[in-house]
Amino acid sequence: MAKFKVYYTIELNEVATHIFESNDFEVKLCSHNDEETYVKELAEFQPDAIMCRTEPITAKMMDTCKNLKVIGKQGAGLDNIDMDHAHAKDITVVYAPAGNANAVAEHAVMLMLMCAKRFTYVDRQFRGGNFLVRMGMEHTYELGGKTLGMIGCGRISQLAMQKCKYGFGMNVIGYDPYLTQDKIGDLCELKATAKEVWEQADFVSVHLPVVPSTEHSIGREQFSWMKPTASFINCARGALIKENELVECLKDGTLFQAGLDVFEHEPIQESSRELFDLDNVIMTPHMAATTEQSVLNCCTSVANDIVAVCNGQEPKVKAQKPKF
Repeated sequence: MAKFKVYYTIELNEVATHIFESNDFEVKLCSHNDEETYVKELAEFQPDAIMCRTEPITAKMMDTCKNLKVIGKQGAGLDNIDMDHAHAKDITVVYAPAGNANAVAEHAVMLMLMCAKRFTYVDRQFRGGNFLVRMGMEHTYELGGKTLGMIGCGRISQLAMQKCKYGFGMNVIGYDPYLTQDKIGDLCELKATAKEVWEQADFVSVHLPVVPSTEHSIGREQFSWMKPTASFINCARGALIKENELVECLKDGTLFQAGLDVFEHEPIQESSRELFDLDNVIMTPHMAATTEQSVLNCCTSVANDIVAVCNGQEPKVKAQKPKF
């Protein structure tokens, strides 16, 4: 009989399973991705650990487990885990905030480049037979000399800043109330207010967690501050945005263009379907963090930390409640 048990809420990379099995863990993969299935199988399996990606880890799931010591998140965002309940039950939460940071930063830059070339519009025109679409193109740009504005200037944001400032020659401004100019140096010019960033940038990219103070905090008001041909980039979380207002602003011209990797409801629901019909939106299915390197990094880090916690040791990366 294995010393410990770990339950997967979704299929994970085999490197995690190898680490667990090498450390005397029994691994069980869920049979279906919904809370009812999770609760039923957790009650039967009684794991010491749960490992997830973006699937909700609820209070009901935690309460079902009598031996639960640790929850591991393959990734950075913790909004899918009921952190208050985990802390109340003294359940350790481990995650991998650095493991996928570069992948997400690269994806944000890719969306910027696609916006700069109006990719969705050009792609649809070309596939529809219009090879000469370039002859009538307007509002396409090179990134050099343009201004990147960051709302939230943490790890991912700073990696994207480096690529844009030193790779493309962009000007970089940002807003982050928890960061000082001395701390970030000359990588970015910090502004006193977020509004200044929205007003001055050619590309506004948000890099924030979803907490009560940030949830649905971005909508028509912020988009109305932007330049007429500025683009909005979101590789953070869809719940930061009032998506109905985003759609309306894209349709009525308040917002020129958007590059989105995340959505208010995932998988996509009917309320988001209008986005698919718009030529001024570039969309990817929450895949910014999904590269071979980042998956291996995150799985390895989190699996090793789960093993450590179950064996009574301190994990390398332990999650704390956000300070926002």
